[in-house]
Amino acid sequence: MSAGRVRWWMIALLLLALPTVRLAAADPATATISGTVSYTADSERPWRYSRYYVKGRRSGELAEAVICLSSRALKRYGKADESRQHTVDQENFRFVPETLAIREGDRVLFTNSDGAVHNVMTGDGIDPFNVNMVQGGKHEILFRRAGGMKKPIRIGCVFHSAMRCWIYVFEHPFFAVTGEDGQFKFAGVPPGEYELQMVHPAGDLVWSREVTVTAGNELDIDISVSPDQLAKGAR
Repeated sequence: MSAGRVRWWMIALLLLALPTVRLAAADPATATISGTVSYTADSERPWRYSRYYVKGRRSGELAEAVICLSSRALKRYGKADESRQHTVDQENFRFVPETLAIREGDRVLFTNSDGAVHNVMTGDGIDPFNVNMVQGGKHEILFRRAGGMKKPIRIGCVFHSAMRCWIYVFEHPFFAVTGEDGQFKFAGVPPGEYELQMVHPAGDLVWSREVTVTAGNELDIDISVSPDQLAKGAR
C-alpha cells in the first residue's frame, strides 16, 4: 500500500474515533417568544427619562424594561430547584443594575464600591430590611416570595434619596430585563393563553397584550411604547 493510501486510512480511523456531538433540539412541545422593546418619542409630550433609557436615537431601543408572561397556569413552577445569587452594586451613587428580575428563592448580594457610606433599605415584601453599607461592604438578602409585576421590591438609600432600585421576583422562569438592545426572549414556553406584560419602573411605562401560544411556535412580538403608555401623572 502506498504512503498516500496509508495516510488516508489513518485519517479515516481518527475521524471514526472522535466522539459524536449531538446538538440539543428545541422541544417541539413548547414555543419561543422573542422581540424588541422600543420607545417612540413625541415632541409635544416629552418623557423626562428618555435620555437615560432610550438607547437608539432613531430606532428607540428601550433599556431596563421588565417583560414577563402572566397566567395562573405558571404558578405550578414555584421557586427554582437551585437558588441563584445576583449582585447589585452601589457605584457612582447609583444602584447597578437599577432594575433586576429574579426567581422566587434567589439571593441578591448588595455591595458598595463607592467611597461614601450607603444604605440598602425597603419596606416592601415579607422581609423588610435596612442595612448601612460602608465602602467594600456586602450584604446578602434571600427573596422568599414572588410579587410579580404588581409588587416589585423598591430599594433605596436613606443617605442618598436619588438612588433607587427595583427588584421583581417571579414564580416562573419566563421573565427578562432588556439591555441596551431592547431585546427579550423566552424559550420553552408551554402552550396556552398568556398575558405578555411590560413595565418600565423608572419611567412609569406600562404595556400588555394577550398572546396564544401553540406547540412549536416561534412568536416574534415587538413592543412599541410611547407617551400613551405612561402611567397617569408621569412625564
